[in-house]
This record gives sequence, C-alpha cells and structure tokens, in this order.
Amino acid sequence: METSMHKNTKTATNSLLTALALSLALVATTSAVHGAGFAIYENDARGFAMGGANAGKSDDAAALYSNPAGITQLPGLQIKAGFSLIQPSVDVTTYGHMEFTPGLVNGQPGLVPGIVGSEATDTSMNNYTEVVPHLYATYRINDDMAVGLAVFVPYGLKSDFSSNWVGAYNNYYTSIETVEIAPTFAYRLVHDQPWAKQISVAAGIAITNIAADIRKRVAIGATETIPQLSNPYTQSMQLGLSGDSWEYGYNFAIQWEVNDQIGFGIVYRSGFKVKITGADVKRDGTTVASNAWGKLELPESWTFGVNYSPVAPLNIGFQATRTNWSAYDTLTINAGAAYGGEIPYPKEWSDVWRYSIGAEYQLNNALALRGGFVVDKDPVNTAHADYMVPSNDRQIFSAGLGWTISNNVTLDFAAAYLKIKSARFNGRADDKVLETNMHTGHALIFSVSASFRF
Repeated sequence: METSMHKNTKTATNSLLTALALSLALVATTSAVHGAGFAIYENDARGFAMGGANAGKSDDAAALYSNPAGITQLPGLQIKAGFSLIQPSVDVTTYGHMEFTPGLVNGQPGLVPGIVGSEATDTSMNNYTEVVPHLYATYRINDDMAVGLAVFVPYGLKSDFSSNWVGAYNNYYTSIETVEIAPTFAYRLVHDQPWAKQISVAAGIAITNIAADIRKRVAIGATETIPQLSNPYTQSMQLGLSGDSWEYGYNFAIQWEVNDQIGFGIVYRSGFKVKITGADVKRDGTTVASNAWGKLELPESWTFGVNYSPVAPLNIGFQATRTNWSAYDTLTINAGAAYGGEIPYPKEWSDVWRYSIGAEYQLNNALALRGGFVVDKDPVNTAHADYMVPSNDRQIFSAGLGWTISNNVTLDFAAAYLKIKSARFNGRADDKVLETNMHTGHALIFSVSASFRF
C-alpha cells in the first residue's frame, strides 16, 4: 500500500505532467493582441483586476507571473488556469492616397511611391475577439524550496484592416503571437527575522515560441494580370510572410515580506533576439517561396512593486514596470530577391514606464473586491509610426472579484475598459504611410481564472 507521502508525490507529479501537456497545447492555439508597444499584461484575473499591482504580495499560483519568488509561500500543489477576452476598436482617418510611377527604386527599375491628393478617408479596424490563456502550477518541496511551471503570453500584436484599405501598401494585417513556457525554482533565504518575515528569490528559464504573419499590398506593373482596385487606384497584389521560431531567455525575482503589513518585489525578465527562418511567402494566397526570414529584438523589463495592508482585510499595491523597448530598433524582413531582398524597417522605439495602482478588500471569507488603474506609456517613435502597431498611450480602469468556493477552489473575475489616446503622424511616401489621424480607441477586456489547491 502506498504511504500518504507517496500518494501526494504521485498526485503532484501527475498534475504537473498534465499542466505541461496543456501548455504544449496552448503553444499551438494562442493568439494575442498588443498593449502599449505589444506587451501583454492580462495574464491573471486577480492581478489584472488590481491593475497588476501585486508584485509585493502574491497569494496563489499566478505568482509565477506577478513575482515568481512568491511561490515559496504557497503550500502543497496549486494550479491556476484561465483566459482573457479582448475586444479592441480602432478608427483612423488618412489623407490622400498612394500612387506609383515608373522610375528607379534602390538603383533598379521599379515603381516609385508617391502620396497624391488630400482627401480624408475614414477606416475602422476589423472587429475581433482574442483569447489570451494562462496556466500556472506550483509545488512546494519543503519549507524553503518550491518549483513551478508557467504558461502565458508575454507579447502579442494584431492589426487587422481590410486588404484594400487605403493604407494597405504599408500594412493591412499583422499578427505576432508568443507563448512563454517558464519552469521556475524559488528558494526562501530568510524567515522569521525582526526585519524580515521572509525573503525569497527565484530564477526561471523562458522558452518562448514566436509566430509572425505580416501582410501588405505591393504595386505591380501593367503586364500583371491583377484586377485594378478602385481605391487606392493602383494595380497590386497581396504579399504576406508567415513563420515561427523558438527563442530562450531567463527571469529573476525577489520578494521581501517585511511583516504582515508590507512587502516589496522586484522582477527581471530578459529580452532576446528573434529570427524567424524558413518563413513562407504568399502571393495572393499562394505560396511562392519558403526560405524567407524576419528578425527583430524583444525587450528586457524590470518590475518594482510594493504592497501595504493597513488593516487585515485591505491590500493596497503600487507597481512600476520599465520596458526597454529601445531594443526594438529595426524590423528586418527578407522575402526573397524577387520581392526586394533584405529590407530593414526602422522603428527606434523608446524605453517606457507602466504605472499601476490597485487594491483588494476581503469582504468576508468568501468574497474579495478588487479595483485598479493603469497608465501605460507607448514606445512608438512617431517618425517611424505605421499601421502595424496602431496604438498610443493607454489608460486602463479595472475591477473584479474573487469567490472562494471552498478551501480548495477559488474563482477570480475581472473586467476592464482600456482607453487609447489619439495620435497623429505625417505621411512618408517611401514607407507607404499616409498622413494619419488615429482617433481615440478602446478595448473591452474580460478575464476569468480558477485556482485549485491540493
């Protein structure tokens, strides 16, 4: 007969294997939308309801996302899983349209782009709802050591316009999808001291799958048998590039719980260079090449958080995240010699901060109420702004609740309204970008998570 310890170990092993299997399934299905830049923060309903302001105090398996060092506080085996639904809405007004004339392009005969006219054209991005899943599993080995496995979406981008909209020569569809699988080890360095109830550290590996799908229209000569468009007035074809790759990074975290009232947290997530090789090039839906590639660099980030409980039922948090988007200096795409060869697209983004404040109030043993507010600065350099990332500074208003059904099960819910500030940038004929006014946009976000404790 198995001892109780053997049964618990077997249960933990089976549950972690199940979590790993689910994580691999998520890699194949995840799609995401962008935040400021294209970082994703909707990876836990509880934390999201608080504006993400919980790096200093983490009480469930989603600590693997908010602050991995916090998993040393979690007894036994814990699993948390859920998803967020994001419904964005973006409207733009462009002025003029693109026309092309024969000439020299990079010293070779081709079609030279030009912006003609000043007519205003209003365009709305296609409506869609994206699902952003998350999965976390933790297991405390002993009083000081714990391990965990996280699966979440660190970055995501989707821009979806009609294929014949007036800005399609720059871009009409972009999707950059990522899924991170992060095995983590955490260790409690200090506990039960006058100056520290506990101090824990954590380190993890970030195994990230990145998939990209970028589409635009390309002007062609009169000998091509492509129907002429009424707008933007030039014969063209649809050209797309799609592929994926696996990349690797790392994470570090520390959590210092001073006493029952105050705690501090720091989380570092590395950046990494991405090169998508063996990508398919499609012309009007038909694959014409399979050796294309694209490369970019994703940024590192630092998160600093503090949580304070002036009275036992109340937890107030403040958090600041620095994302070094200056690493995203250039997006380089090579669709093959027939389509221009290696083309660098300057980005020159800026490093930015994201500020969050949030609170949680434990109303009774079953219900917790939460709210949060976020200011999320946008890193895009307007001198190189385009239609791949139609965004600007954002504000997020969030609220939610937690329902503890039993000692073993808790459900968390969150809803938020995201407001995107308007932006305006000048036309650039070489980049096929028109003078553009990006109106105030918004997104509705709904999130749910379920926690299980064994």
